[in-house]
Amino acid sequence: MASHYQAATLIASPSYPNAVAWSSENLVAVASGHLVTILNPAELDGPRGLVVLRHSDPFPIGVVNREAGEAGPNSKGVHPKDDYGSKRCNNDLFEPCLVPTSLSRDTQPCARSVSWSQHGFAPNSGCLLAICTVDGRVKLYRSPFCEFCDEWVEVADISQLLYNYYKNINFGEDDGPHSFTQRDANTEPTQDLRCVPELQEPEQTQDFGCVLELQGSEQTHDLGSVPELQEPEQTLVLGCVRELQEPICFRGPGKRKRKATRVEGYIYDGNEDGLEVSKDADFSLKPCSKSKKRSLKKAVKPGPEVVLVNGQGRSQNIKGPLSCDRENRSSSLITAKQYACRDALLSSLVVAWSPVVSSHDSTSFCSRDWCILAVGSKSGNVSLWKIWKPEYYTIDVGMVTRDPMLIGVLQAHKSWVSSISWEISSMGSSNPLLLLATGCLDGSVKVWSGSIEGLNECNGAKEVPFALVAEVTTDSADPVSSISLSVPAQPQHEVNLAVGRVSGSVETCIFNLCSNRTENTNACYAHDQVVYHGVWIAIVYIAAVRDNSMLCWIFHRDHLEEIPVHTHFPELKESTDLSEVSDRCFGLALAPGELMIAVVRSLDLTLLNQMYQVRTQNSVVEFIWIGGQSLGIPLDKSIHECSLRSVILSASNFLWWGSNILWSLKKYENGGRALVLWDVIAALQGFKKYEPKFLETLMHNWISDLFPDDPECVSINAPPHSRRDMMSHVSLRKLHLLNIICRKVMLRDHAQYSPGAEKGNPATSDLWNDLLASSERELRERLVAFTFASVLKRTSYLLRGASIENSWFPVGVAQMDAWLSFNDGEVHNQLKFLRSRIKDLGSRIESFCEYSVEETCSYCSGPVHFNSPDVAICSGSNPGTAPADRHNLSRCRASMRLCSVLQPVWHCVCCTGTVDKLLPETFFTMQASPLDAAAAATDDESLDQSAAAVPLCPFCGILLQRSVPVFLLSPSPV
Repeated sequence: MASHYQAATLIASPSYPNAVAWSSENLVAVASGHLVTILNPAELDGPRGLVVLRHSDPFPIGVVNREAGEAGPNSKGVHPKDDYGSKRCNNDLFEPCLVPTSLSRDTQPCARSVSWSQHGFAPNSGCLLAICTVDGRVKLYRSPFCEFCDEWVEVADISQLLYNYYKNINFGEDDGPHSFTQRDANTEPTQDLRCVPELQEPEQTQDFGCVLELQGSEQTHDLGSVPELQEPEQTLVLGCVRELQEPICFRGPGKRKRKATRVEGYIYDGNEDGLEVSKDADFSLKPCSKSKKRSLKKAVKPGPEVVLVNGQGRSQNIKGPLSCDRENRSSSLITAKQYACRDALLSSLVVAWSPVVSSHDSTSFCSRDWCILAVGSKSGNVSLWKIWKPEYYTIDVGMVTRDPMLIGVLQAHKSWVSSISWEISSMGSSNPLLLLATGCLDGSVKVWSGSIEGLNECNGAKEVPFALVAEVTTDSADPVSSISLSVPAQPQHEVNLAVGRVSGSVETCIFNLCSNRTENTNACYAHDQVVYHGVWIAIVYIAAVRDNSMLCWIFHRDHLEEIPVHTHFPELKESTDLSEVSDRCFGLALAPGELMIAVVRSLDLTLLNQMYQVRTQNSVVEFIWIGGQSLGIPLDKSIHECSLRSVILSASNFLWWGSNILWSLKKYENGGRALVLWDVIAALQGFKKYEPKFLETLMHNWISDLFPDDPECVSINAPPHSRRDMMSHVSLRKLHLLNIICRKVMLRDHAQYSPGAEKGNPATSDLWNDLLASSERELRERLVAFTFASVLKRTSYLLRGASIENSWFPVGVAQMDAWLSFNDGEVHNQLKFLRSRIKDLGSRIESFCEYSVEETCSYCSGPVHFNSPDVAICSGSNPGTAPADRHNLSRCRASMRLCSVLQPVWHCVCCTGTVDKLLPETFFTMQASPLDAAAAATDDESLDQSAAAVPLCPFCGILLQRSVPVFLLSPSPV
């Protein structure tokens, strides 16, 4: 078994595969029993988040027949018989399609599948967590950033929205097309099981919950209360079958009687012996006025007994004579097959989020970025839910975003959908494709594609936006347990597909987007148990198996080559070794930087201490390094093994580690990827502590690539002004990476090394200090130039009479002008030009932006003078205020103005700065520097004012968050 870097134990054990997911904001969700635990891998001993799974109200999908007698003759006058020649009992609960429902004994909710969205879809720009439970319910959760608690907050019930959709189309059982809008799906349905007694006067109509008709001899009952029923033939079963009270038609002698279920909307009297409940039970569900308590008599005929089943395979018994509202179709008497089909449609099994898709809508000022949540069900359908990013982000209140929109239900398979995987492929064209791969328990694997241009226009579930492009055919028909898609760097028209099966086989193939065919199918039978989960890293596929093993293959075009898994690292944190008591593996997840994986294992309770360990250690999450693994990428031969004193790492491990780290940092240079590189920073910190020479060589190679025009400027002997001049040619994302590595690696506790390790070179520290100062100066000048250019563009729009609604409003212009006054001789000439344009506005500038020179202290109302762009000290309420009595204030890193002390502000965990005014996304995505585009002040296309403001640090580029107490969970991007 691989040695882990660190581990954390859980109080419950997973029950289903794929029980772990790693978010793009560096949080790990683990499904263990009735809990979903959220961990921060940077602080495993710190606080945790929880999602407590609870029973949900069942869906009213119809009633089935439950008569104790024999089935009547059919149209030919013949009594139907079973397989043994006996007359068949007319009880739908004994139908084969309802036997699993009748025998269901799920007493406690449990998570079946978990999946994270990309960052930016929660109100605080975090990730949404989709959880599918064992009873088939799917809900979305967000972090409690404003509730200050450890339990996550539910934001959407996907299953409820899906039920609304199927209810409006009568579960697809009617002939002809159905017109259904998203408003219908997102509207809370009226009570489906509605009891309306037949009254003599319309104004006396009373709602009693559910009404069914019992045919037979006439009986008169007082409908103001529940009558006492003595005969079992008159028993009416309502609600959801949590646990069948009577597995056969009648209750046998000697069995304990259970308390009947209370039905919402039904008025119970205190004296109800026929309900077989304790007298102290409270059955007063709704207040009943005297006018509604009048005795309303109705003739009811005894007849066949019916069972009302409200949801996914559960039922409970309640006795009472009711009449059926024939207008309500969902509560009408249905066949066993109808009920089984409806139940399968609403029973979800697996959830998966698609990548983020950007859509530029010129008619709307709000953000149009969206993604799709795919939900697979027992019926073989895959429902597709479109979710947009919020129009704005906040940390003050839990803003409720609009509900997910159903854009289609894909009839993917004929049996249970067991696995789903997403990928996006551009194919080098202007119309990229969104790829969806689905696996089924019948062994079939299908690949679907949807045009992003067409998906942008989808606003309802009128037609399925995906088309089948290929079906993978192999010799194996074993059920699919895992599936994974990956788009290689080259060629872009091919997609790698890996399929794991319950037989232990792993199959890989290449899907050609041009020909829509699968090529070079390969199979490897390396296991004898279920392949639970697998991930792609470049062209390497790593899979976790139920037998507690983990294997790795490198994918060639014509075959699979198994390679050893290298998990060695110089530093292993002290944690309990639970390898000897591990029982089964329930999945793995890949870190955002792709240098570490998280593996979930259950523990053999018989090998644990029964007094101290069994109660708190039922499973373990292990974090294992894979950065020293050969990933099939080209190795950087310039990396020399400068220090080989480690007995853990070999020369090839050092070469792989260096190449993989550089490869990971290279991918982060893409501005569309979130800067969440905790595993990369943790690896560099470990090498700094144990192999400092190797780290210096590695970082020198990386920093040289930032300045390809003049690599000598990063040498120790180079003059500082040469580095400052070269910073203007570096992209914004590279400057952010440079700041993060300077702060968190090279200049973080640089004097502390392990015993026996060499001390840091003072000249090297000076080099990185100078690089950090030069980078931050460059970023600040770009920020000021961006703000000034935005002011000039707003001015141009207003003078022309153009609309600037929903556009970004610049603030802190006066403070930025004061900063330029202090540094006028050290800034770029382009910035001086923009400042002169701002000065030309004169007193009109207050009409185009926030321009306030005077600032006051929020505590004592004393004046605050501008002396620093980061901090400020008030002058005190009186001129003679002592320096010790003056208040220290913080300034916004984005606008330089004073931060509010009454409202929460955004916080950066890297530079520890605060941001009160968020910057638009345009600042972080601009290809050219605002300093290089001095004409941006008048060019309408160079600066997008309508882009949404995003919570990103202008100096680090990482996701900002709200400062929370140390006892609450918070993510650690770096």
